[in-house]
Amino acid sequence: MKNEEIRQNIISLLRSTGRQGIEATIAYLERSNYFRARCHSHHRLFGGLARHSLEACGYALANAGDIPAGSVIIATLLHDVCTSKAHDTDWIQGHGRRSVRILETICGLNLNRDEREAILLHMHGGAPQMKTNRLAALVNRADHVSAGGHWRLRESA
Repeated sequence: MKNEEIRQNIISLLRSTGRQGIEATIAYLERSNYFRARCHSHHRLFGGLARHSLEACGYALANAGDIPAGSVIIATLLHDVCTSKAHDTDWIQGHGRRSVRILETICGLNLNRDEREAILLHMHGGAPQMKTNRLAALVNRADHVSAGGHWRLRESA
């Protein structure tokens, strides 16, 4: 899948949630380097951050069961938003905390408790909340599956 297709799919999925603040979030993604950024330890290619996020979303949607699709979309596509650069948020400690702060404060995105926790803890599979927050456990798993190369986007013909 080409970078522009990835961009369009991400924007379409985000809009499908109908969430308050989603247009401001999309605008943030567009003015940041979210669609161009590389991931630092995996997906180290141009557009790798967006590719990784869409892979995580695809895996999570396929394995979500009865977890609301809108929550899955928001938490997976935006779990690493702090690695895109548009605002100076490096002063905010913690990878997940920085992402939540960008989404809620800068973008005005209305996250529910499970989404906030899933983004905050997506790198902490051993956190006790993983036993009670199924979305957090799913986002953690989707993040690792994509980062490990076990779930890839279909390449265009």
